Amino acid sequence: MKYLAVLSALILLAACSDSPNTPRGTLPIVQNCRIMKGECKGDTVIIAWDSLSVEVDGYRVWFSDTDPGTWNIIVQVEGTTTQHIATRTGYYCVDAIKGIDFSEDQSNKANDRASMHMIEDTLTVDGTNGIRFKDSHTSIGDASQASFAQDIYIHKEGDTILFYRGNFEPETYPGGSNSMIASGSNYLAPGPGDSAWKNSTAAQDAAGFFVQLENGDYASFWVDTVFNNSVVLNSNQYQAITGLRLFNPFIF
Repeated sequence: MKYLAVLSALILLAACSDSPNTPRGTLPIVQNCRIMKGECKGDTVIIAWDSLSVEVDGYRVWFSDTDPGTWNIIVQVEGTTTQHIATRTGYYCVDAIKGIDFSEDQSNKANDRASMHMIEDTLTVDGTNGIRFKDSHTSIGDASQASFAQDIYIHKEGDTILFYRGNFEPETYPGGSNSMIASGSNYLAPGPGDSAWKNSTAAQDAAGFFVQLENGDYASFWVDTVFNNSVVLNSNQYQAITGLRLFNPFIF
């Protein structure tokens, strides 16, 4: 009973920490922590690592949504892979456990973070009104030109500026992609087929939006200010792990 009490106390002590590096033990460091990108989907992140050559009771998987940040043990498993049902992107690392002993340090850190872009750009109705999202950058252009393959564009209906999916009106705005748009204030885009996905949605001040792209990837963007005939953007993210709908909690 005394042994179990000591073990429980050590696990609780380690379960939440500003650094995943304490307490340290004597077991070898776990190698090759990685995100299994081809197996991730929706809100489910698959993490894997190499097994140790020494006998262990299992492996602890740590998670933090920032680095540096507050690290928590999300699961302890006997094998060398696990899944994490997440609400946002973040960083993962692993250590081994044997009795009351741990790895001498944590593994390398793997992450599923989206690419972040600061875009202090302005979309203008009947002008530079389209956006195209890529992992490396975000482009704005004239959606009325067939050479610009927009993922979304703005158009005014009455007094309201709306965001539209890229190919909503191909006669006027050719070249657009088969995307969908949804309002969103968190870090998890709606699932495929969810009623939140729309052909169009109203632009709003200080609001976030998700985009379901034609290639299966997801993007998000943030609106700063909506004026009478223009919309000012201030940032966007691109999640390049195909099918993963998670985004970063901090843009800066």
